[in-house]
Amino acid sequence: MAESNSPPVTDILEPDDPPADDSGVDEDEQERLGTGTGIWAIDVGMYKTPQGGASELLIMGSADEHPEAEVLGVDLSPIQPSMVPLNCRFEIDDLEDAWTFKHQFDFIFIRSMIASFKSWPDIFSKAFENLEPGGYIEVQDNVYPLASDDGTIHNTDILTWSELMVKAANKIGRSITVASKFKSMLEDAGFIDIVEIKKRIPMNRWPKRSRYKELGTWSCYMLQSSLEGISMGLLTRLGLTVDEVHVLLARVRRDLLSTKIHGYWYTYDRPLPRQTIGVD
Repeated sequence: MAESNSPPVTDILEPDDPPADDSGVDEDEQERLGTGTGIWAIDVGMYKTPQGGASELLIMGSADEHPEAEVLGVDLSPIQPSMVPLNCRFEIDDLEDAWTFKHQFDFIFIRSMIASFKSWPDIFSKAFENLEPGGYIEVQDNVYPLASDDGTIHNTDILTWSELMVKAANKIGRSITVASKFKSMLEDAGFIDIVEIKKRIPMNRWPKRSRYKELGTWSCYMLQSSLEGISMGLLTRLGLTVDEVHVLLARVRRDLLSTKIHGYWYTYDRPLPRQTIGVD
């Protein structure tokens, strides 16, 4: 598998967020739920289970970095590569249906899945039931709409777009503001020792500090590459025509590249341990 010289995204995020004025020129078995193309399951190596535990993991995690683990990725679409590490496999499944995995897992990893599920409490309950005692779940996701501390996001097309996305997602019952409620949902599902981390992700390279510039670069690239795919279905459900969506997205892409707009997403994440039952 190809190697990367870039640090893990979690290294770039730590230890603190960019301040409001940080703008300008610089100085065992794992599955990922919603694995997409599968590149994270194959190559990333960001997520590790706690010391001492387990061979069975449900994560989208890093088969190359963890050859001792079995990695399982699950998605609705058969778009994953055919050449994968021996310890990595993919299944096509709808996670809103009953989970029929043959084994329990040590680690379940869910990222960027807002708008994918109508009932997050149901997903978290299934995850709890499919984890080994002492297992972990990690959930990472952004919260819409975009925000800024200095008002530069106001009266922009990218803010209009993100607010329309919230409205459209609510209309179909698949909220994209739900990540702020994950902690209470996980508690209701039975998880304990929950740690919630709230971070700000720059929308592009506007911050001064280099690690946030890099984080903003990745954020900008990911949204640019997925913008039409995540927008078209939602925005046409609000009554916009396909042509109107294309026009709006062209303006959004312009704003997305403007470092005069100091926008950011809130993202929530952290590993969470399952309640231990009958384990020393």
